[in-house]
Amino acid sequence: MLTITWQEEIASLKQNLTNEINKISRNSEFNIPNYICINNLKAKLERLDEIEKILSIEKYKIAFIGTIGQGKTTAICHLFNLISEFKVSKTIASKTKDVVETKELLSTGAGKTTICEVIIKAGEKTYIEIEPYPVDEMENLIFEFCDYIADKDKDNTQLDQKIIISKELERAIRNVVDMKLRYKTISDGDKKKNEIIDTAKEEFDKVGLDGFKKLALNNAKLESRTTNKIEFDNQNNEQAWIKNTFAAINNVEFKEFAIPRKIYLYVSYDVLSGSNLSQFDSIIDTKGLDVNPIRKDLQKYIENQDTICLFVTPFNDAPEANIRTLIGYHLTSKSKDFHHRFVTLVLPKKNEPEKVHECDGNYDIGIQVRKEEIQDTFKKLNLDFFLENILFYDALRYYRDDIVKLNEIYEKEDIQADKNQFLQAITDVIERRRNILLEEIKDIKESFTKIKNGDALTEAEIKAIENAIHKIKDLRYLNKRVQSFLYQDKGQDKGFVTKYVEYYRTVYKAWNTKHAIHRNFGYYEPRNIDIYYDMRVIAEGLNEDEMLKKFTKEPKRELECILNDLTSINESLKTLIPELFIQFNSFYDNFISEVGVEIQYEAIRKLSPQSEDSEFWKALINEKGKVQLPGENYTGNVCLTFKNELESEQSLNTFLEIKAGQYWAELVTKILSFFGEE
Repeated sequence: MLTITWQEEIASLKQNLTNEINKISRNSEFNIPNYICINNLKAKLERLDEIEKILSIEKYKIAFIGTIGQGKTTAICHLFNLISEFKVSKTIASKTKDVVETKELLSTGAGKTTICEVIIKAGEKTYIEIEPYPVDEMENLIFEFCDYIADKDKDNTQLDQKIIISKELERAIRNVVDMKLRYKTISDGDKKKNEIIDTAKEEFDKVGLDGFKKLALNNAKLESRTTNKIEFDNQNNEQAWIKNTFAAINNVEFKEFAIPRKIYLYVSYDVLSGSNLSQFDSIIDTKGLDVNPIRKDLQKYIENQDTICLFVTPFNDAPEANIRTLIGYHLTSKSKDFHHRFVTLVLPKKNEPEKVHECDGNYDIGIQVRKEEIQDTFKKLNLDFFLENILFYDALRYYRDDIVKLNEIYEKEDIQADKNQFLQAITDVIERRRNILLEEIKDIKESFTKIKNGDALTEAEIKAIENAIHKIKDLRYLNKRVQSFLYQDKGQDKGFVTKYVEYYRTVYKAWNTKHAIHRNFGYYEPRNIDIYYDMRVIAEGLNEDEMLKKFTKEPKRELECILNDLTSINESLKTLIPELFIQFNSFYDNFISEVGVEIQYEAIRKLSPQSEDSEFWKALINEKGKVQLPGENYTGNVCLTFKNELESEQSLNTFLEIKAGQYWAELVTKILSFFGEE
């Protein structure tokens, strides 16, 4: 007996659905039952197209997403064999010794992190390629570093008055402008200690801020940094070359390389011997989350059907705040089945699982207890998350505490067994998704057969549909359900603009971050900041209890009840209406997204031109160094300027209300069209 492939099954089913649609359209009068039937079959066709695309994915991307410094890169290196043994000097029991230690090839030094997103792919040969920052953006980064050095010794106790730049960016800029920190050993009686000498601070003290900026820019020689690719030269050990070259590019130690905004690492099969990297399209080590976890650059991985997203979190705080916020924002979109591709990756350290309450020092029980606690957290947040998609991996579980070397009581097979178990779990995530879709094909086929062979709707069922249509029409106008004052400031309740400005004030605390955003007219790529995307997120709602998601929760529930009543009371409609339920969730998610995008583009229009020709941006940029009146401060002034601009002409509060009403009416119209109504 021949086995029919899913491709053949889908092709046959699509043909049968198309034939039935054509048959009904040709031979029947256009009435409510026929409209429902045709639209049900069309929805099935659209869904089969989606399923076909997903099942056709040959290799998935695996994106690691997590807060800075939580161990993403370490986990990636150990999982995919991007490690090797190196001779290093270590202080053990107050004595310095040369020891052999296991090191990650993408390590950039103790406590340090990658400067940008890193994409790792298997290849025929080993090489590294970068996507560089343009010269003007590098100039701005250098000037920001100069301001940071000038501000260093000022006694600013307020966080929003300080200049803050990331350690990885500071390290890179120091290398670019040739002003590294130096260390000098000095004697203090019988003891010796290291003194840090800041050459950048010394130069600033000599020539002042303007002269210092000129010197830094001259040292950088930005125009000559045009090399974007470097290949393994076969002269040294390949693993050592990857480790040293990656660190040099990440830290911008090569004079011919610019500051990278993305790093692509292609690893040869010689290095990957025994690794599972080649079974995936690529591994993405995303730039670590900081104060704003909902970023535009992450959306493409979260939205793309060919990407499994691993949200990395420490064991004791799993799921930590950034991950809860990010997952919560996206999982409120019920139609997109994100939970099929979302994985919570918990990274225990050594014996943390054994310390879990009531696990009696048992590692495996501790893991299971924490897994169930994480699942409970998601349930309390009203988020769908598969228990099987909560995974654990400790890259250093079998290594010694004093040096990164395999503990004598373990074998290499123990390490490999943990890796195999984890990678099998990722394969299972993909396979589980595949099986769910294959079952859905069967369900579509079975539902189609019932519709094709089913009886005509009774008069009572048609009457029930007509009543439902009448109720749905009553929900067309959102302003009858959501009052205008909800979009505005009123008492303790804040409108959209005020909520956004408060978000801007508190999330980007440091004044130099705000100034960098102003100087780039709403963007700051080194921190993946895009204020227009932020406005979209705030307008949509960070979760279902915020802004538009909150305002429309009740009318959405009313629509769901109307559709539920149709299927619960009428047996025949149980076959016809489910597609409308699926479509309704999609319509609603699109409604939220469309209104958010409208806010995003209206904000861009409202704050245009994005140049120094704009009086608005000029005013914000000029706040730096401006003499302030008593009671004023930089943050208060720029936030007030923002609020006034966003509320000028037609306020964004009013714009949000208008667009919400417009797109809600379109949503209701789409539901009505399923029944052949307008």
